[in-house]
Amino acid sequence: MRFFIGILLLLGVASCSSDDDANVIVQEVQVNGNWQPYKYEYRGKDVQLNDCDRKGQLLINADFSGVYERYSIVEPTGNCNKVESYTGKWTYDKMNHILTLTYTEGGTSKTLTKEVDGYSETELRILDNSKNLDNVPGNDEGILVFRKG
Repeated sequence: MRFFIGILLLLGVASCSSDDDANVIVQEVQVNGNWQPYKYEYRGKDVQLNDCDRKGQLLINADFSGVYERYSIVEPTGNCNKVESYTGKWTYDKMNHILTLTYTEGGTSKTLTKEVDGYSETELRILDNSKNLDNVPGNDEGILVFRKG
């Protein structure tokens, strides 16, 4: 009799746990949108961007066509110039967290890749070394944080 009751309890527990799995709703966040640079995170600190830096954009349309633009203050003039501008087709590798823009320049197909640190409905975090915060160019690995515009 104990054996029979034990089997019934085991079946009851197994059937309850499978019902719980069927009720879980998973909402997938879309990387699509028009993202504007907001701030830079470097060595645990927030570095606010200037107005020129904030002009940039990372646009990913629903069909994954899009644009990447970056602006920077050019020394010694202090002018705000577009230093990168590419239009093409984005892909996103969810496994490796890589955004790739394939574009054509001078008749040649090229790619621009960006490593994604994470993203949500309102924030896209890209690994970046475009800032020179310690006066040694190219070694300032930080995170460029974009907000959906």
